Amino acid sequence: MHSVNNTFRTNLLAFSALSLAIGMSAAPVMAQEAEAEQEASEFDTIVVTAQFREQNLQDTPVAITAITGEMLEARGQQSVQEIAAQAPNVTLTAGGSFAGPSLIGFIRGVGQTDFNPALEPGVGLYVDDVYYSTLTGSLLDLLDLDRIEVLRGPQGTLSGKNSIGGAIRLFSQRPDEEANGYIEASVGELNSVGIRAASNFTLMEDRLYARVSGVSRSRDGHVTNLDYTCTHPGSIYPAGNILGGCETGAEGGIDYTAARLALRWLPSDNLEVNLSADFVDDNSEAAANVLLGAAGTRAPVFYPTPGAFAWDFSVAAPNGSAIPIVAGLGCQFIAYGPASCDPNSPNNPYVNYSTYTDLRTGVAIPREQTLDAKGVTLNIDWDIAEGLQLQSITGYRELESSFGTDYDGSPVPVAMLYQTVTHDQISQEFRLNGGLGLLDYTLGAFYFDANTDLVGRIDLGYVGFDFIHGPDPVSTTNWAVFANGIFRFTDDLELAAGVRYSEDEKEYRFQRRNPDLSSIQPCIGPPGTPGNPPNCLISSLNGVTSTFQDERVDYRVALSYHFTPDIMAYVQYSTGYKGGGVNPRPFYNVQAVTFQPEELTATELGFKSELFDVLRLNGAIFFNDYTDIQLTLNSCTGLFPAPFDAPCLANTNAGDAEVQGAELEFDFMPFEGLSIDGSISYLDFEYQNLDPRLAALGYRGRPQVPQDGITPYTPEVKWSLGVEYEFTGAYGSITPRIDASYQDDVFTEPHNSQQGMIEAYTLVNGRITWRAPDDTWSLALEGRNLTDELYYTSTIDSVEGYGGLTYGSPGLPRTFAVIVRRNF
Repeated sequence: MHSVNNTFRTNLLAFSALSLAIGMSAAPVMAQEAEAEQEASEFDTIVVTAQFREQNLQDTPVAITAITGEMLEARGQQSVQEIAAQAPNVTLTAGGSFAGPSLIGFIRGVGQTDFNPALEPGVGLYVDDVYYSTLTGSLLDLLDLDRIEVLRGPQGTLSGKNSIGGAIRLFSQRPDEEANGYIEASVGELNSVGIRAASNFTLMEDRLYARVSGVSRSRDGHVTNLDYTCTHPGSIYPAGNILGGCETGAEGGIDYTAARLALRWLPSDNLEVNLSADFVDDNSEAAANVLLGAAGTRAPVFYPTPGAFAWDFSVAAPNGSAIPIVAGLGCQFIAYGPASCDPNSPNNPYVNYSTYTDLRTGVAIPREQTLDAKGVTLNIDWDIAEGLQLQSITGYRELESSFGTDYDGSPVPVAMLYQTVTHDQISQEFRLNGGLGLLDYTLGAFYFDANTDLVGRIDLGYVGFDFIHGPDPVSTTNWAVFANGIFRFTDDLELAAGVRYSEDEKEYRFQRRNPDLSSIQPCIGPPGTPGNPPNCLISSLNGVTSTFQDERVDYRVALSYHFTPDIMAYVQYSTGYKGGGVNPRPFYNVQAVTFQPEELTATELGFKSELFDVLRLNGAIFFNDYTDIQLTLNSCTGLFPAPFDAPCLANTNAGDAEVQGAELEFDFMPFEGLSIDGSISYLDFEYQNLDPRLAALGYRGRPQVPQDGITPYTPEVKWSLGVEYEFTGAYGSITPRIDASYQDDVFTEPHNSQQGMIEAYTLVNGRITWRAPDDTWSLALEGRNLTDELYYTSTIDSVEGYGGLTYGSPGLPRTFAVIVRRNF
């Protein structure tokens, strides 16, 4: 993957030359046009607040992808993970079967894959400036938004806590005196039905406004659960609850409702108060999941002769009758693909044989993925005096999410989990914005307090564990003070500088119990000793407590220069960090180890330009020094001695890396009606100074983290292209639009196995929209994944860690929908 350094340097040279050429050759022409006061640019000004104050996107020395609410509608994007398609070096995807309703986010190779609420995201998510601290509950619907800002690179100074890779900032529509309400309904394949609506209300003229918005959508699952005995007559597995045609259920279905109430109060000309409350009620099916590979388990649970291995898994059924231990998990349960040897294969990539039951233990896992979340946000803006403003941002959020998982996609009980995450948080931020001559400044303080818990029924047949994980309460506190200034030396030359001091503190407590809630008793001898109590290997973890404390200083300096009013170049140096802690998911006390914060220092050179009134072209190159990288390993052979290396999900500092890349975004409007937008990015990642313990080999003979590896969900190349043209006439307008996006191969685990790799894919979406002449009605036909590409949004390969499984979440096949909208 990294034999392309010469090519990369060539790309960087060409990219730099392009930036310089734009600044040198286009500047005189643009200056002449400005002096001649020629026709204004076709582009609307996009206002962003990345530097704590309203600025034109084109004047802000930060790599930002800004997406307006109008563009979200044109692309048909409704979920936060969809915006990554047009954002260079950004990956956003659903967590899949393992992680429930969570968001995996990576920017420029930095992010987090583990949903455990005790871990920190590497990409900060903010809604109306309130920080969302957990991956769970972050798969947000893009309900009634004004704009989205995707900031790339460390935002330790500007955004703060855990925005080391970048930040995703969502801004809701605020109530005002304008009507601008709408109601939208959609129907489509997989029995999809949706309704979205929003409207303003004037409660007191010139003083008090309200806005109500809501969404409800449902869709059938696109992965079908089949009963193995029904499709393979004569098999030894008991028949499941058959719904018809050998079907026992489905996965990937959606039943989602959300709403927001916003109030905007203007008690005086210098004071504005915005209060909002929101809720999410998600009662969806379990995440779509299929078995992709099976090998390398330490799992005597499937062996036909009980006791033939060191660990004895001959277990009686709850009623006392004998349960035969059957032949092991293998390719006969893989329903599709080159790894399948299923004799009656349906040859369908959207099929599995999951049962969500374990007859050995009596476990029956609900096939569901639920989320109950709510929150309140209070924003106060007070103009104390001319040029002096105080902002207060207060947020409270809570959530509870439960989700079931049958990882193996088979009737064999290899790994089944039912987990519940609870979380509440409160945050308070103050910002004092002012100006002193040529200096605009912001002084601020931030406080954050959160309590999280994770409880789960953990049935791991491949190691003979069946226990209750948790409650594992974790309390987190963070406070920070910060300052930022923008110095205007001339009308064209600016220097932005900032610093932030942060302190973190975490407290952990671990609890493990038997399924009947009794205490787990210690082993009386080594593994395999007759009479060893169930789960005895993990008895030493119960009651273990731990704490973590750290402090950090981050800073940023950015120098920008306008060659003309429409061409700006900048150079930026910035830092960021992701908080450390204690491995939150140990299976044994020896796995409850501390890991340190990871840190990033970045140098970025970029330019922003609007050329000849028809082309907006923005680009950046970056060089990152990434240290103490946090990775979650499921292959821990080198970290812990056997048998305490499996099972394992250990968060650890793997080492350092040098990361460099280039990004380019454009909007092109050559003539009225035609609009073309696109982006492309390239990233080169090289590990340095890896922990030598990670060179230990897993089942396939791969190191835990290979020297030539790359972080998860980090494609080397991404690109997108969108084209639309508006035809206008007496009966309104018709606008066809096509969007294509490409993602290179990505690995999803630190060990970078080919079996768990998501192969490169291109998605093509299309939409054709009719709008009435007065824009009161619109009708759209939308097609997604028009080429019917088979792709996976997430995968997990546990074979290296002797879990025996490779499984993944297939994306939706080709679907069509019709959308009708009424504006008022």
